[in-house]
Amino acid sequence: MLMVSVLVVIAATMTVFVFDIGSGLQSPAPNVDTSYQLVPDGSEQTIAITLAAGDAVSTERLYVVGSKDIDISGPPTTSGSGAADDQFATELETFTESSGTNPPQVGVGTTWDAGETVYVDPVRSVDGVTITVYWTSRVVEGVNPGRPRGEYSYELTRFTVGG
Repeated sequence: MLMVSVLVVIAATMTVFVFDIGSGLQSPAPNVDTSYQLVPDGSEQTIAITLAAGDAVSTERLYVVGSKDIDISGPPTTSGSGAADDQFATELETFTESSGTNPPQVGVGTTWDAGETVYVDPVRSVDGVTITVYWTSRVVEGVNPGRPRGEYSYELTRFTVGG
């Protein structure tokens, strides 16, 4: 009886120890540092988000979410399929968004590398908009497949543009 009690105590101690170690593990999400600035876009402004430092991130695993509808795009001077258009703005955009056979609008390629910038154009004013960039461990399927959530999605950065 004493041996069984000792084994139960040892098993309980080991369980607590193992789960404690597991809780300290880092998420599989990339480690990034971003910055943003506002750039002129005609009579409005566009938010330029730059990957300042950190891991290169596969663009097919990235979402950008706005507190109001946004359109992800190339620089404001871009015309055609890479230009932001309020008509196509939604709350959630993927970094691989494109129309037809055109390349993705963000124009950074298959990875978002340090020094590269993506542009997010909120409908109307940028004042007070909150932007969040998410990484998901699964490849994003479709253009706007739904809000990232759950154990497979990680918030990489979040900021609110002053108003």
